[in-house]
Amino acid sequence: MDGAEVAAQAAFKTALRRFTSTICLITTEWEGARYGMAATAVQSVTADPPTLLVCINQSASISGPLKLAGKFAVNMLHLSHAPLVPLFSGKLKGEERFSHGEWITAGGVPVLGDAQAAFVCSLNSAVTVGTHDVVLGGVVEARFIENIAPLLYEDGKLVRSAALIDAAA
Repeated sequence: MDGAEVAAQAAFKTALRRFTSTICLITTEWEGARYGMAATAVQSVTADPPTLLVCINQSASISGPLKLAGKFAVNMLHLSHAPLVPLFSGKLKGEERFSHGEWITAGGVPVLGDAQAAFVCSLNSAVTVGTHDVVLGGVVEARFIENIAPLLYEDGKLVRSAALIDAAA
């Protein structure tokens, strides 16, 4: 890359830090082994049929197994799950990641039992864009807890949401 391309890429990355995103753990199981990663590139696509989009770096350990298994879970984190983020972001590897948190199996994949919300998905398609796969999953099961307090990521930090106006006012 030349100097202008390097500067444009740096500006792009800095601008991306202005997004505030819910942190999710993407999980799957293949041939008896569980795989997981932390992700913020998660989005609903449509409610009819219920579909989610997840972007996964092809170098991530979950990339191949997720496509082979054809199913995965999107576990939206609650504020109480902040300690799981570094564990699923590279601090721990493989099965060791799942020794933390309350994991159950649903639809043949690991699901965080007390997740803010969890979606069990069947793989609809995956399209490669640069270094990542854009994965579309059809939601076959959705679960949630009543207490709404999602764990967010903004400008490289874990943050929480807050209402702008008191609903009772």
